[in-house]
Amino acid sequence: MEKSTITRRNEILKMLAESEEIRTAALSDHFDVTTETIRKDLLYLQNTGAIKKMHGKVRLSTKGTDTPLDLRSFQMRDEKVMIAKQAIRMIENNMTIYIDGGSTTLEIAKLLNQKEGLVVITTSLSAANYVSKQNNTVYVASGFIEGPSMIINGPFLFESIKQFKPVFAFMGTNGVLLHDGPTSKNFYDIESKKAIVENSKAAVVVCDSSKFLVSGMLQYTGWSNIDYLITDNGIPDDSKECIGKLTKIVIANQN
Repeated sequence: MEKSTITRRNEILKMLAESEEIRTAALSDHFDVTTETIRKDLLYLQNTGAIKKMHGKVRLSTKGTDTPLDLRSFQMRDEKVMIAKQAIRMIENNMTIYIDGGSTTLEIAKLLNQKEGLVVITTSLSAANYVSKQNNTVYVASGFIEGPSMIINGPFLFESIKQFKPVFAFMGTNGVLLHDGPTSKNFYDIESKKAIVENSKAAVVVCDSSKFLVSGMLQYTGWSNIDYLITDNGIPDDSKECIGKLTKIVIANQN
């Protein structure tokens, strides 16, 4: 029986994680599907940034590269907006919260104008730009600016951020596949992410379902340290089952 589309794409990434590259014809034979079906799978995975297509073969995208934030914001945009709307329901006026860098957390920052009196800590200059125009206060962590993502990084980041104790920490992830928790692509922010997760009353990972098909670089905490995962209904069943044993999964929807 033919595997579901999500399961097949998930398995393609697992195969690529074990092999440097695979020929597209071999994938078609392995899954017993048409070359057109595999072509659609690979096009989808390439659009998420997970793989790189070459002539007659495919490999995982180079680890450690980053896509500009304005480009990532358009990828899975409807899902990211739904996830952000779900997250906003958790926030009350006058709370102290943390907003991580990333395109989904940026959507949360845009909606904070629905609240007032918030104290918002962030490593994202893009998020800080939105919050600074609202009836809320924003604290930006110390460090250097990482160009494409507009996220603050560097060796001083941990010292800058470890003093804060937010009610909610809204965290991002670069990928979930092959890891037991959310990930980051940058070594410098691993300790700061750990600290903010530990210091928050509740840590919330927000990510669209495409992240379950991507393997991130560095895991910064385990799912058992995360209180909520907010995602869309495209999350693979196997991921939902495994992660759901360790943290509460909230599926965002239009309602």
